[in-house]
Amino acid sequence: MTLPLINSVTERPAWLWAGDEPRITSVFQPIVDLMTGEAIGYEVLSRGVGPIQAPHVLFTKARVEGVTWELERACWTAAVRRIALLPLEERRVPFFFNVGPDVLSDPRFGDGSTLELLAQYGMSPRQIVLEITETSTFASVDQLQQLMRQYMGHGFRIALDDFGAGHSGLVTLVHSAPHYIKLDQALVRDIHQHSYRQHLVKSLVDFASSVDSTLIAEGVETWEELNVLLRLGVRHAQGFLVARPASDPPQPSREFDLRRREAIRAHHFQKDEDDETVGGIVIRRLCVDAEMTTEELDRLFRRTPELDHVVIVGEEKPRALVTRQHFYAKTAGPFGYPLLQKKPAELTSSERPLMVEDTMAITALAKVAMERAPESLYDPVVVTDAQGRFLGTVTMKQLIGRATELEVRAATGANPLTQLPGNRMIERWIRQVLQGPGFTVIYGDLDHFKEYNDRYGFLLGDKLIRLTARVLSESLHLFPRGSHLGHVGGDDFVLVCPDAVDPSALEVICQRFDEEKSALFDATDLERGWFEATDRKGTCVEVPPVTLSLAVLDSRKLGGSVHPASLSSMAASLKKKVKELAASRRTSTFMFERRAQIQER
Repeated sequence: MTLPLINSVTERPAWLWAGDEPRITSVFQPIVDLMTGEAIGYEVLSRGVGPIQAPHVLFTKARVEGVTWELERACWTAAVRRIALLPLEERRVPFFFNVGPDVLSDPRFGDGSTLELLAQYGMSPRQIVLEITETSTFASVDQLQQLMRQYMGHGFRIALDDFGAGHSGLVTLVHSAPHYIKLDQALVRDIHQHSYRQHLVKSLVDFASSVDSTLIAEGVETWEELNVLLRLGVRHAQGFLVARPASDPPQPSREFDLRRREAIRAHHFQKDEDDETVGGIVIRRLCVDAEMTTEELDRLFRRTPELDHVVIVGEEKPRALVTRQHFYAKTAGPFGYPLLQKKPAELTSSERPLMVEDTMAITALAKVAMERAPESLYDPVVVTDAQGRFLGTVTMKQLIGRATELEVRAATGANPLTQLPGNRMIERWIRQVLQGPGFTVIYGDLDHFKEYNDRYGFLLGDKLIRLTARVLSESLHLFPRGSHLGHVGGDDFVLVCPDAVDPSALEVICQRFDEEKSALFDATDLERGWFEATDRKGTCVEVPPVTLSLAVLDSRKLGGSVHPASLSSMAASLKKKVKELAASRRTSTFMFERRAQIQER
């Protein structure tokens, strides 16, 4: 839906207006914080009545009859009236409206009537996010910047909608400094199958974080998409998987929330007994009942100068976080004294604190906490158990200090070339999966890498190692949840998986490696199928292009109990066989160890 012109001289068509009542229905689709499961806003969508209910039919009819502005006005009026009737709690988050540059730049839109309509129904521009569609363009950069200053000056927030769908999005992004960036569903759709899209989205995650913009994935429809988005760092999502549009602002289903929690745990929570979690540094803080008045809370803060914050708790579960600074900023009267008519729970219910479970990894939480809005960036984090019961809070000083120590410790064991974990972490992963019902360990290395390094030089040799690490890393989503990738050193890699591995995942890795390695070879060498190198005796030999060999040890196919030390010896034996097969085929290859038989690609 796009924002309308409020004043228009066009006669109102009967199919669009019934007197002063717009014949438009507003529906809402939530935008959800995947970390907490709560809606951070709602996109407002418009539907017609009867045969013109579908949006594309509705707006096409308006264009054909030349009443586009009347439709815009009807949509806007219907939406504002509907929002004004919502319960207070549902109106505390912003509402997102699509608006094209043609509407935003029309002088009739900015004549003050929009602000008047909002005020008439008790709403503020701060409750509205203007979604600028990427597929349209502004007349000039100067016009874009002037309009952004004008509407942000009124209090509207700006979102760049459908980013990635058109040619103008980058220009708009650079010159509008949007509060939100909404990824077009074309980028999101089947992202788990497209490494190029994953690279693009990852770069946008980093960019959005650096400029304090919130990145939202639109059109999320499958759990495969959502899991990859989470792995890439996308924290906010909208789509049919989350909830379908509805006349009353919907919340995600209980089933979605349960699966969301599982997905979050897989990416951010404790994976090994040696991982340090927030539960280890949480401190039980003062909590107060939701019925406490602001007057009572004022007295508490005044007689306890060292008290920085309290948590409001109801039925053992945290309802709100009240910091000293926010409390006096929110309640201050004309002479600095607090206005004491409200309960603190009512006062702060719009300020949703970051709440996490005690089993969340400290390093993961530090990243999530630093992505909050500037005004709440240094608020404490509220910690609960798995049932949502209040345990305590962690201050940002505690969190950042401990996370830094852990990252430094982890970095000392990472491979400097690929930044992948090394032997120490690989050993931990293997010990962990050996305690489970089954596992798969995949040993991978490059065939003819020494000859390649000698022929092409160590700089390209390092690029080939990094290429291998990237192909393996970007394929992790094809493996069982909780799988890990490590770099032993040189051209040796290890994948540790807590379950059986689908051979098709290995096929994808082999095919991708063979396709992408071509960029690191001379065209002549590729065309003839070999390159010249010198063997250990100093003889010039013809060497086929480097291939990737994967030796796969599946506990279900090994028989009996497995000792960690035996895995290496079995892998060494299997690697010889898979290398022979790769040499005969001249393609990257994998094999499963089955003792009695070997499954080949």
